Amino acid sequence: MSAKTVLSGVRIAVLGAGNMGQALVRGLVDKSVYPQYISVYDPDPKKIALLKKDANIRAAKTSRQAVSLADVVILAVKPQTLPEVCAEVSSGLPAGALVVSIAAGVTISGIEKHFKKPLPVIRVMPNMPAQVGQGISAYSVGRHATAKHRKIAEAVLAAFGEVVPVPEKMLDLVTAISGSGPAYFFLLAEKLIESAYEMGMKADTAKKLAYHTALGSGRVMMQTWEDPEDLIAKVASKGGTTEAALKTFKRLGFGKVVQEAVKAAHRRSRELSEGRS
Repeated sequence: MSAKTVLSGVRIAVLGAGNMGQALVRGLVDKSVYPQYISVYDPDPKKIALLKKDANIRAAKTSRQAVSLADVVILAVKPQTLPEVCAEVSSGLPAGALVVSIAAGVTISGIEKHFKKPLPVIRVMPNMPAQVGQGISAYSVGRHATAKHRKIAEAVLAAFGEVVPVPEKMLDLVTAISGSGPAYFFLLAEKLIESAYEMGMKADTAKKLAYHTALGSGRVMMQTWEDPEDLIAKVASKGGTTEAALKTFKRLGFGKVVQEAVKAAHRRSRELSEGRS
């Protein structure tokens, strides 16, 4: 018999079966949440059929049906469709149901206004590695959410990676760091591969070298938890190849470029949160 957890007996409705919705559902089932306690709705029947086949969850015919018995409702939809989805389910939500939104850029107050009654709301900013169970999600709680709601949300989000609480005013910066961040690392990998190819290496070999270097470096950071400066010092010997590369980065303003890129992402996240297109 499975040990009792925070999610034991909790009925979860997931609205949206895109990449994040699918990752969350699969993660929950992998974490031993009983599949028949998970109800999923998406207007694309192919996505629902795939999840039903892979995870044996309950496939709802409508969003209202999905949330009708739910203790937790996950809004895994695009920001532009959020108002419509909330309008569809608002009157059918059980009293006290926890609403967890991963719709990018939509504030807690923006979510609350779509419902006819006060509800506990938790807003989440996950990131793309959640799709392989290696994400990190930052979350903020609304005024009606309790400590119990926080624990439930953390248990749900742990299904696809690590979880960290932050004040809502920090979520735009979270977006710029961890939300957009995977693309920054992918860009570095792309340029390493391109450089190696242009200098005569086979593309597949360069790709394998870059990807494994990224994987190994990430594991070193997580396992040692040392500051990046100290880790750099362990790789760069005086007068060596790494030092030559680092000096070039510094001369060309790599650090400044990264800082300006993060600021640009932060500004854009704030614009989207404020409803500016």
